[in-house]
Amino acid sequence: MQTLTQQTHVDKENMKVVVKRKPGRPTADTEINIEHLCDVAVNVFAEKGYSGTTTTEITKKAGVARSLIHYYFGNKEELWKASLKRIANEFINEFENSKKIHKDLDGIQMIKVVVRQLVHFYSKYPAFPKILAQEMSDQSERSEYIIKNFVKPLWNVTGELFKKQRKKGAIKKIDKEFQASILLGMASNFFSNPYLTKHLYEIDPFDDEVIERYADTVVDIFCHGIVKAS
Repeated sequence: MQTLTQQTHVDKENMKVVVKRKPGRPTADTEINIEHLCDVAVNVFAEKGYSGTTTTEITKKAGVARSLIHYYFGNKEELWKASLKRIANEFINEFENSKKIHKDLDGIQMIKVVVRQLVHFYSKYPAFPKILAQEMSDQSERSEYIIKNFVKPLWNVTGELFKKQRKKGAIKKIDKEFQASILLGMASNFFSNPYLTKHLYEIDPFDDEVIERYADTVVDIFCHGIVKAS
C-alpha cells in the first residue's frame, strides 16, 4: 500500500495519480485511476446515501489507500463533489462533441441525437439519478450544489436546442418543466431499477443490444410526442 511519503504527481489528461516509489525501493510505479475511484464513489453514495457512506468503504472497493483520498480530495464531501462533477462534465463534453459532429443535422434530428445520448448516459451511470433523488427531496447544501453545478449547466447546454425548435414551431409548446421530467424519467428509470427489470421481463437492461433497442424506443416515443404534425 502506497503512503504519502512517496513522490506523486497528477496526470490530469488521463485522470490518474501516479505514485512513484522512493529511490532504493522497487522501481515499479503504482497508479491510482481517479476516474475509476470516482465511479466507485458514485456507486457507493447511491447505494448507501451520503450519510451512510464512509471513505473507508470507498477506498476498500476501489483498492486504494485511504490516506491518498484525504490527500487529494480533503474529505468525503469533496470526493462526492468531484465524483458527480466528473460525470456531469462527461455528458456536457459529449453533447458539445455531438454538436460539432452533427452540425449539418436539422434541429429535430439533433434532438433525437440528444435523446439517444441521454439514454446511453443513464445506462452508463444509473447511480447518478439515484443520488439526485436522494439529495433533491429536501433543501440542503448538497441539493443547492447539485442545482448550481449540475442541473442548471446540463439544462443550459440542451435547453437552447429545444428553445430554437419551439420558436420555429417545429415542436409543441409543452411546459419546459413537464418536458424535462418526461424525458429524464424515460431515459433513466429503466436503468435505475435493474432488479425490477430483470425480475419482470427477464432481460438485462445493461446488455448493449437492449440499450440500443431501448434508446430507439425512447427516441421514437418522445420525438413523435413532441414534434408537431405537419
